[in-house]
Amino acid sequence: MAAGKFGPASSILLLDGFNVLSNKVTSMSHKIEAVQANTTGLGDSFEEHAPVGLKRVTVQQDGAFFDTTATTGGHVAFSAKVPTSAQQAVRIMCMGTAGQTTGYDFYGISGAFSVSYEVLSSNEDLQKANVEYVCTGQADVSGKILQPLATKTSTWNTESTSVDNAASSSNGGAGYLQCTAASGFSAFVGKIRHSADDTTFADLITFTDNVTSPFAERKTVTGTVNRYLSFTGTATGTGSITVFAGFSRS
Repeated sequence: MAAGKFGPASSILLLDGFNVLSNKVTSMSHKIEAVQANTTGLGDSFEEHAPVGLKRVTVQQDGAFFDTTATTGGHVAFSAKVPTSAQQAVRIMCMGTAGQTTGYDFYGISGAFSVSYEVLSSNEDLQKANVEYVCTGQADVSGKILQPLATKTSTWNTESTSVDNAASSSNGGAGYLQCTAASGFSAFVGKIRHSADDTTFADLITFTDNVTSPFAERKTVTGTVNRYLSFTGTATGTGSITVFAGFSRS
């Protein structure tokens, strides 16, 4: 990722295939913390704490417009997903602050529950909504964008703009796919591919065939991940699809 400062236009927030920023979010935060136990005892003059070996990830988004547009509006994305049972389906989130550029960083979160959904009404203003998420599961904080969010109308790949990790890695990783819109195609299969020489690429992760948007998927792989990574989207028929993809090495 290029070094430097980034402004608000560089933000990314995708949730289960919803481009949340389309609802004009005014601020968002991503926090990782080590859970601490209070170890203060009698005779201590100051509070003492010790890490318990767990991490907590929370994401907060504020000031989005309260939008009830069918299938794509923020209200559809948030209101039905506040968990009410232990069996509630997890959510898949991709967020970043450095822009939609191949090779730039993003955070991937699987298991981001909407723990609060707050709708705000005020005089002389449009209704707004705030959402807080708590991660239960994996947070992949070292992701690299392979396919910035873009609309495609035929099969394509990014091998000419592959992401160079400088060396291979041996501990696998996690791939993310987010689709915000799709129409016309009878099938679509996204793949993350890897290469040792930036010439010959092989499949690393194959995502589920899906053309019903919005949708998102996280898939993991073990073992060696070669130095170079790319994304291939294979579409069947005539239509268009808008997708984002990235990979985080473990």
